[in-house]
Order: sequence, then C-alpha cells, then structure tokens
Amino acid sequence: MTGAVGPITFRRLAEDDLALLHRWLQDPDVVRWWEGDDVSWEAVQRDYGPGSPDPPEHWLALVDGVEVGWLQCYPALDDPEESEAWFAHGVRRSAAGIDYLIGAPANRGRGLGALLIGRFVEEIVFGRHPAWTQVCASPLAANTASWRALEKAGFRPVATLDDATGPCTLMVRDRSSSGAS
Repeated sequence: MTGAVGPITFRRLAEDDLALLHRWLQDPDVVRWWEGDDVSWEAVQRDYGPGSPDPPEHWLALVDGVEVGWLQCYPALDDPEESEAWFAHGVRRSAAGIDYLIGAPANRGRGLGALLIGRFVEEIVFGRHPAWTQVCASPLAANTASWRALEKAGFRPVATLDDATGPCTLMVRDRSSSGAS
C-alpha cells in the first residue's frame, strides 16, 4: 500500500451504520461483484440490521477512526449452499467463511483490502473464535482484486467452483498459518 496506514480497528456494525453500508453497496464497482444480491435500502435493513436472522457477525473496519470497509464472518456450516462445495474440496467443517468490501473508491486498489482482511482474520475470526480452524472465501474468479487481496492476507487458492453467477476461486487460510493460537 502506498503510504503508511494508521491504526486499524474493528467495531460491530450498528443500526446507525446501515446508511453508510447501503451507500457503499450502491457503488457500481461493488454491485458488480455482489452476485445479484438485493442491495436496496429495505434489504440492507433486513439483512444487516439488528433484527437480521442471519448468523454472520457484521463488522466495520476503521483506519484512524474512519470507517473504510465492512467485513463479516460466520461458521461455514451455517451456509450449506456454499460450504458443501468447500467441504468437497477438503475444507474442514470447523471452518469459517468471510465476506468483505472496501467502501470508498479512493481506498481501493492500494493494498488496504489485504491489510484489513489479514488483521480481521487474526483479531476477529481466529482471535474470537478458537474452534474455527480455517477461514474461507470464494470470490468470483473474475474479481482479481478480491482474490489477490486474499492471497496477500495469507490465503491460498484451493479450487475453482461453479456458481450461478460464474466461476469462483475458493481461497483458504489455516489457523496454523496465522499468529493466533
């Protein structure tokens, strides 16, 4: 990343953050990789708000106290539609899944994604969930920036998976390749 990055911190997504997340999800460069998900205001409130039935933990990433991205983590078993394909390629049933985005276009393409993902895996995924032995993501294979950020954050490509929206690159990072114990 060009230039120094200030302190990276994470905080849980709050109801007051939904407008910011909604704005980020409206960006055409985010929408094109969101695999057809509904990103309307109603959907953001439903899927990310306090009444959401979804199991993921939603987090905001901050640099120098300024919100720069969103990340989520969840037990892979909680998303059988995606994880069954992961398990077929050797991913452990004790794995977690993550999703992420960098909010403002000015923060993209500078290496910030890899820094945020790496720190998130250390502090939140492995740091708060000792039972999770691996962490996985499967971005669309055409989303080079996403899977390259994962590589830089210590993930390795495991397989190409077929998805309704196109081929995805299954990326995995083991707890053993992290500093978390």
